[in-house]
Amino acid sequence: MNIPSPLSKLAICCASFLLFSLSFKLNALLDSFALYAPGVNLVFVPAGIKLVCLLLGGEAAALGLLLSSIHASLSVWSDTSLAEMASFSIASIGSYYLTIQLASRAMGIDDTLGNLRYRHIVILCMLVSLANGTIQNSVYLIQQKVLPQDVLASTAAMVLGDFLGCFIVITLLNVGIDLLLVILHRREADQNGFHRVAAFLRR
Repeated sequence: MNIPSPLSKLAICCASFLLFSLSFKLNALLDSFALYAPGVNLVFVPAGIKLVCLLLGGEAAALGLLLSSIHASLSVWSDTSLAEMASFSIASIGSYYLTIQLASRAMGIDDTLGNLRYRHIVILCMLVSLANGTIQNSVYLIQQKVLPQDVLASTAAMVLGDFLGCFIVITLLNVGIDLLLVILHRREADQNGFHRVAAFLRR
């Protein structure tokens, strides 16, 4: 029996919130060597979770990610107003969401992700990382969280961290899904793991 659309969207929203929150806690384990500055990591696993959730869950995932991002910001920034933290989160989630939408249309990726290929994922990883690093650091500059002379270095560090986080998560997820399908003898030549997951979520 299919899950009613409103309930499915609520489940996606909640799952995205939880996954993003957990990924922040996981990434904190890397802070001893990967933390470049507050809000900037050289390996940022939540970026990959963000990309996967938005690819599979669309607007419902975006809402859950936004709420989770604001919640996570409370532990990252001190002496920062809720409005400022909201602006960081909107820039972060919004840059990913809009880039995914525009890039997917440009590459002809359909809503079911049935024609999504690994090369598309690599391109998406690069584009969302560049967009987020640029937009996020512009907001940091406006909010005086980064000095003008440091903004280029901070942007480059964030782009690198987001790309590595996206690439790591996407690769592990795709390999994991493919292995599971092989074990279950349900792998089909014209479908990938993302297509199956997306088809289930968007019923």
